[in-house]
Amino acid sequence: MERCMSLQVDLFWSFRSPYSYLAVPRVVALEAEYAVKFRVRPVYPLAVRDATFSSASILCLATYLFRDTARIAEQLKMPFGWPRPDSRRGRQTQKAAPHQPYIHRLTRLGVDASEKGRGSRSSAKSLD
Repeated sequence: MERCMSLQVDLFWSFRSPYSYLAVPRVVALEAEYAVKFRVRPVYPLAVRDATFSSASILCLATYLFRDTARIAEQLKMPFGWPRPDSRRGRQTQKAAPHQPYIHRLTRLGVDASEKGRGSRSSAKSLD
């Protein structure tokens, strides 16, 4: 009897990234169709991880990011908008504020869910 081993893939996930959000249906479909298991690895958003990051310094990238992700969402027929609440920023510098009341707790909850085998939607279906 031949045993089929499933492939396990680390999926580095940012709750703020629109690309992470847009990947959800494809991740679920891949897990359902193939012998692949995504191990979700929540990471802090770039604005929180890198103190030198600011929206003002990458205005062109931010414009492209929004247009690209809105286009992908339309193609996938998914609702799309910017996260609310979003990370806090300084008014003048646009750098991430030192106090981020939501993302630290949210990311820790994501890590806990992943460690319990409930990091992706398909692995959470058993909870429904």
